[in-house]
Amino acid sequence: MGQLIRIVIILFAVWLVIRFVQRALKRFRKIRSASSSQPAGTAPVMEIIPCARCGVHIPKSRALFSKDKAYCCEEHRRVADKESGTE
Repeated sequence: MGQLIRIVIILFAVWLVIRFVQRALKRFRKIRSASSSQPAGTAPVMEIIPCARCGVHIPKSRALFSKDKAYCCEEHRRVADKESGTE
């Protein structure tokens, strides 16, 4: 009787390990397929432009514009406006 219980426990442990491995592989495949839709190591492309005052390159979405010129911060925009005499 003790031998039978030992065999049942071992079979149950093997079953648990198999289930764990199957779930881990399923998750890995899901993550891998999701990341394969976009090539590895690539990020969304953003347009980068230089600041008209200091030349630092910044994303166009974060730039401050004044008279068709891009600036990296409010201070540079203000200084450029003062130098051109518009403020």
